[in-house]
Amino acid sequence: MSQSPDRAVTILARFNATQNSLAAKLRDLPAHVAEEREDIDTWTAAQIGWHVATTNDWIAGVLIGTTPMAEPAAPGFRETLHMQTPLEKIKTPPAPGLEPPAIVGRDSAMEKLRASGQHMSKAIASLTPERGSGYTVTLPFGTLSLFELADFAAGHIARHIAQIDRTVARA
Repeated sequence: MSQSPDRAVTILARFNATQNSLAAKLRDLPAHVAEEREDIDTWTAAQIGWHVATTNDWIAGVLIGTTPMAEPAAPGFRETLHMQTPLEKIKTPPAPGLEPPAIVGRDSAMEKLRASGQHMSKAIASLTPERGSGYTVTLPFGTLSLFELADFAAGHIARHIAQIDRTVARA
C-alpha cells in the first residue's frame, strides 16, 4: 500500500462519510423506531449506534496509544486487509465491552456516536506513515497495521448501516 502522508487523509474521508451517513440515518428515524427491538436476539438501531460509537472509541485509543495494543510490525509484515475484503470474512462477535446495553435511547446513542466520531477523526488525522504502517494490532481475524485498523472502522460502520436498514425494514 502507499506510504504517502495522504493515506491518513483518504482513510479519514472514508471514515467521515460512513460516520455521517450512520448519524443521519439514526437522526432521521423516529425515536420509537430506533429503540424498537424485534426480538431479544437482535439489536435496535440505537443499540447499533451505541456499539459503533464504543468500537470507534476503542479503535481511536489503539490508534493514539491510550489503549496499549499496538506493537512494532514484525519483520516482513505485509498489509493484507483492504476495503475490498468482504466483511463477511472478518465478521466476529463483539468483544467484551463493545456489546450494547439492553436498553439504549436514540438520542444517547447519537451523542455517543458524535463524540466517538470526533475521537476517531483526531486519531486518524494523527497517524503518520511510520506509525500507520509500522505498528500493528492483532485481532481475532488477523494482524492489521494501524492504517488498516483505521480503514476497518469505516467498513465496520458501513456493515452496521446495512444492519440498521434490515432492522428497520423488518419493523
